[in-house]
Amino acid sequence: MPTIKDIARKANVSTATVSHVINETRFVSKPLKRKVKAVIEELGYQPNRIARSLVIQKTHTIGVIVSDILNPFYTAVVRGLEDATSAFGYNVMLCNTDEDPDKEIKYIRLLLEKRADGIALATCFQGNEHPLMGQLNQATLVTIVRRIARLKSDAVFADNVGGAYKAIEHLISLGHRRIGVISGPSGFSSGRERLEGVLKALNDHDISPNEAWMPTGDFKQESGYLLAKKIIQCKNPPSALFVSNNRMTLGALKALRELGIQIPKDISIVGLDDTEWSILLNPPLTVIHQSPYDMGNIAGKMLLGRIFKKRKRFKTNIIPAKLIERGSSAPPRE
Repeated sequence: MPTIKDIARKANVSTATVSHVINETRFVSKPLKRKVKAVIEELGYQPNRIARSLVIQKTHTIGVIVSDILNPFYTAVVRGLEDATSAFGYNVMLCNTDEDPDKEIKYIRLLLEKRADGIALATCFQGNEHPLMGQLNQATLVTIVRRIARLKSDAVFADNVGGAYKAIEHLISLGHRRIGVISGPSGFSSGRERLEGVLKALNDHDISPNEAWMPTGDFKQESGYLLAKKIIQCKNPPSALFVSNNRMTLGALKALRELGIQIPKDISIVGLDDTEWSILLNPPLTVIHQSPYDMGNIAGKMLLGRIFKKRKRFKTNIIPAKLIERGSSAPPRE
């Protein structure tokens, strides 16, 4: 492989000049820069990225840790982040934890060892403590989707409280008073906040929550399936159902179909997250849209701002949620 010395010899310049052209560390006149780049291309020189990163203290790598890559919500988040950072020459390293805390710890340590310039983290740890709190507080980090209490970092979240509130308020506006909810784990801020929005909407409209209609799932499809069956097979089932993420919604829809429940004739349903399949259902699904692409895009820009040292104070962005009304929600049957 050709070296910097080979380029310098053929271009009749110093090795320092070649290095400045490659790394853009000092001013080099345009004619001389064109000459050196022509020789680089002619010889097929490939710079040593590892050595260069040691010199400029940057790897141009962003690590993204998500908890469930099978969830299309997260793929949209990653796409938004990649679009924001690739324009500035950054590469994204995607890590999927499958909701496994041990894998999350492994990936965080790997990205820190590899000197990733920034990390976007959607944690799978429940509760208020993270075992790597010290390392995370020192990293260039943005937390996404789920909060980590007492962590000092930039953050981008959906308006979980407001989104869930809109879902329940929509069902109430149609005339529903018997409303079931499949919520997520309260150990995650997203699950806790969505339940908070549900309870606030019910309270604001003087509706007492029925515990039999409000089980807690794990954000996976199987739990949505089992819990929807449990709710529908109650002695006095609800007339409407809100499911607090897209994978549990898929499970709930499967259960309703197996039980011969017609939507919205027998029960109205509202899901959280707007996926491509939402409009392909019959009837199309009423949803709360959380703008995951925007969430990722904003997270990427926040990381770049921190990497380029354009901002010192930490900032939290809350992305508004909006109701998209479709055919799966209707007034209750008499």
